[in-house]
Amino acid sequence: MLKHFLKLLLIAFVVWPLGNAYSWSEHPLISYPVLRNIPQVVQAPDVEVRSLASFLMQNEQALAQVLAAQEAHARQHIQAYAPLPDALAFAATGNAEDVVQRFLQAIRVNPNSRMALYIHVPPGSDGGNRVPVDPLLLTTLSNPIDMLRTTYLNLNEGELVSPLLVLSSATNEPDYGLDLGLFDDNNTWWGDIYGFGTQTFGNPNLEYGTQAPFHMGFYHEAGIVFAAAPFLRRTFVEYRIHLFQTLAEFAFSRNQHYWGFRFMGWALHYIGDLSVPYHASVLPGVSALRMIWINLKAMIGFPRSRDNAVQLVSNRHAVYEHFQFLVLREAFETGNKEHPLLLALANPTEKITFTPDFPRAIVAKEAFEKGRATSRAMRRNFPRTLISDPTFEVVGSPEMTNLIEYMTTEKGKESVDAMVEVIAERFRAYSMHTHSFVEAMTPHFKKEQ
Repeated sequence: MLKHFLKLLLIAFVVWPLGNAYSWSEHPLISYPVLRNIPQVVQAPDVEVRSLASFLMQNEQALAQVLAAQEAHARQHIQAYAPLPDALAFAATGNAEDVVQRFLQAIRVNPNSRMALYIHVPPGSDGGNRVPVDPLLLTTLSNPIDMLRTTYLNLNEGELVSPLLVLSSATNEPDYGLDLGLFDDNNTWWGDIYGFGTQTFGNPNLEYGTQAPFHMGFYHEAGIVFAAAPFLRRTFVEYRIHLFQTLAEFAFSRNQHYWGFRFMGWALHYIGDLSVPYHASVLPGVSALRMIWINLKAMIGFPRSRDNAVQLVSNRHAVYEHFQFLVLREAFETGNKEHPLLLALANPTEKITFTPDFPRAIVAKEAFEKGRATSRAMRRNFPRTLISDPTFEVVGSPEMTNLIEYMTTEKGKESVDAMVEVIAERFRAYSMHTHSFVEAMTPHFKKEQ
């Protein structure tokens, strides 16, 4: 009975907070400052732009073999992996008309994904004399409001572009809809055939909610949590990282450096997601015993504690990410190169060598262990209404729109500075993770072009 109670609680917690969660908001704002300080990326020669269809047709036979090997690896080494249905395995048919669809289905992403040729240009960066691109041409999202402040520029097949811009741009692409609707209860035809089963957590009725199991990894919860809710182990972040790392290595080996850097950026996105405490812990700052207690009260007819906890975690998640976005974007727009967040991204923690278990053993573990301290810092430094009032919904509120001003008025500028340092600690770690991954990939893209 207790196991059943806890499972219900965990389902509630991992469903509600995910509404429009992006993890780090606008990944290129944090990846670009890191990557521009990595000589292997900055000094790499410009790469020739190739459409996905062109890349696939030029490498179809070899790619089929690589994806077959990748699938065999995933079945043997990736925990709780959902095998690719045999009918979706990529085969070299020579048919250019459906090659993109065959590939997208073989890697099990949203088959409506745009795969446009573009770059995402951070504020203050030079994108050259290129034509702007409508965000709706880049994403399957129905209302991409968060993309409207961003500059996207068109690329043409055959032109040359810097690896820095390709790589940093691609770090945001998985948030444009790649992982939406992939489960068999998501009411999509591709979800019915992809073999991922029922969505393990996240709200399948919310547009962003269906991507949750691909962008969150709960690897370090207490044993009692996993015993009560083994479904939490069914996350697919490691699968995505290894898949896109493999595709990047393959593209580099075929002298297709544009797609090598683009796939590499996709892998970096998922690594970055795991560095966020709210993506590595079910309930940052809440012990397993407290989860059990508040759920027991709910099951005997006193659900207020559970409902309040759900709302508070949702609010904190949203506030954490929105604060990071507002402060970092202002640093870019004002050209403040000495801003603590930009300095943190330029100064990584001590490097740890990237290995296959790096995302789980290093990235997610660090983020999980920061959950309690992050929760405490937020309670100290953000206005109580945003962090500790379960009757208040932060998303869409005027307080969120004017978050920094509201925070300064209520708590003083020192509260902003304190939270900047909390984010800066995560940014220094994120920077190390990026450096380590790039170093692991360097031998592949440094081969003679």
